[in-house]
Amino acid sequence: MASKERFLERRVGSCRMIDILMAVTLGVTTIIAIILIAAVTTSVATPPKEAYTDDTSSDECLDIAVIGGGIGGAYTGWRLRDRGLSVSVFEYSDRVGGRLFTAELPVAPGTYLDFGGMRLKKRGHPILTRTATEIGLRMIPFTLRYGIPEQTIWYARGKHMRNTDFGTSRMPYDLPPSEMKVPDVLKWNIFNKNLIFLDNSTMYPTQDDVLKMRTVDGTLLYKMSIDNVYGRFASREAYRYISETSGWAETVGTHGALDGPTISLSYPVATGPPDEVMTIDGGMGKVPLTLMEKFLNTSTSHKLHLNHQLMKIEKRQAGGYNLKFRKTQTTDGITTPIQLGNKEVTKCARKVVLAVPQRCIQEIDFLEFQNNPEIVRNIDSIVGYPAGRIYLAYNTTWWKTGNPGITHTRSDLPNRQTYDWSTGTNNVSIIMASYHNGDLAHYWRELSQFGTPIPGSLPGVNAVTDVVKNRVEKYLSAIYNVSQSDIPEAVGGAMMLWDKYPFLAGWGDFKPGFDDRKVREMLYKPSPSEDVYLVTNSWAKGGLRGWSEGTLMAADVVINRYFQDRK
Repeated sequence: MASKERFLERRVGSCRMIDILMAVTLGVTTIIAIILIAAVTTSVATPPKEAYTDDTSSDECLDIAVIGGGIGGAYTGWRLRDRGLSVSVFEYSDRVGGRLFTAELPVAPGTYLDFGGMRLKKRGHPILTRTATEIGLRMIPFTLRYGIPEQTIWYARGKHMRNTDFGTSRMPYDLPPSEMKVPDVLKWNIFNKNLIFLDNSTMYPTQDDVLKMRTVDGTLLYKMSIDNVYGRFASREAYRYISETSGWAETVGTHGALDGPTISLSYPVATGPPDEVMTIDGGMGKVPLTLMEKFLNTSTSHKLHLNHQLMKIEKRQAGGYNLKFRKTQTTDGITTPIQLGNKEVTKCARKVVLAVPQRCIQEIDFLEFQNNPEIVRNIDSIVGYPAGRIYLAYNTTWWKTGNPGITHTRSDLPNRQTYDWSTGTNNVSIIMASYHNGDLAHYWRELSQFGTPIPGSLPGVNAVTDVVKNRVEKYLSAIYNVSQSDIPEAVGGAMMLWDKYPFLAGWGDFKPGFDDRKVREMLYKPSPSEDVYLVTNSWAKGGLRGWSEGTLMAADVVINRYFQDRK
């Protein structure tokens, strides 16, 4: 048992957590930790009240158990905060935020690094925009956008290209004239020329129309993979061209063709000004941290349980569910099960919200899901893409040598994309040296097991080793046309790979043969007879599977549809 009062300050990964442990009287000694959830990114003004408790052995049944302390769990708790309900959030690791994770390098305080979500669309993400404003966060322009074409270098097959080189003979691709196009135009042409439109007069087919579309050889498009489409209607060189210049693994692959370039079936038509790309002052990680703080401060019946992994859901004869948790421990950002002592706890809840990604849901032992083949099939409808980022810090912007107007690069090398991230007030310059997804996350994971952390690196799971640094600098030297020997010594680094439990992927696409609308509608509440709900962007519509907005949209649907009985 911990002492009745103690103050412990510790760093875990790139997160600093301040735990104040105290005993509560009333005849029972209960340990309550008041956590200032501050992930180096943010300083929460008012500490949450009774933020964390280890007392999960109580027989009292929660009204709602929310599984997952990312933005989905934090937002769900915040939405339900003032309804007179007892709500607890259970998080696998020791930090709040999930894939919204922001940190600082020791050598560059005040310069925020986002390892997951790093931007939002002001008009395209109305729930996130509205919520950030309501909880008092300041949105600022994300000047890097998605890479500005005029400020981008493309590097493929050993050749540097600029935006104006695409679609010309200056590209290092042996394409016939019909495929000598800018990549987005080529993708649109492949689909436009080889699909039978139900109504050729419309540039914006409905979802029902899209599901009825057939290729010119009579195959339903939604049953095809994107690779199958390219295999039938494009040259192999065009396939490689699209893959190597896109910067993303999912431009090609085994996922459904409807999640490929058909999103841009209306490519030639543009309406209105481009959407503003914004971020949060202090990093995107402030969103879930602030939501969680406000949720916890609303009522003493609201709790946050860190280091709890949900293993099993069992129905109770008296109603509700017994939730079986395994306790975990986190050291330097690496979370593992506790091997000794009291390592399993059970908690009762009347309703359960699973605010976690697809693969995490698949690993929960819940017979009511596992015994229903249709639920299993729909949960398995997504192909996930691991993802990652690597940041390096220097005392000079060496990559600007000969490239003064460049802020972004795309290449066919294993670091795929780079961004000229920021130069802070102390003149330390940071480059996002790699932004990659797909199998490349495993490539960098393997390399990270070798060497030792470089000076100024974040510790543990976020460490950049000398082996990783040297390899990524090899690619940077080719992309920016700077000799590797002329690259100065890095003064810091950080990386994050979204390829392990509970994430296992940064985002995903639907497999062939699924109507995403039907899947999504079913999975909000997979079993009509069970009070278990899914709040995640894993099955969100369109491109929202890669954005926080998809999670918030799912939470709003579940709350508005199923949680209106008590306010």
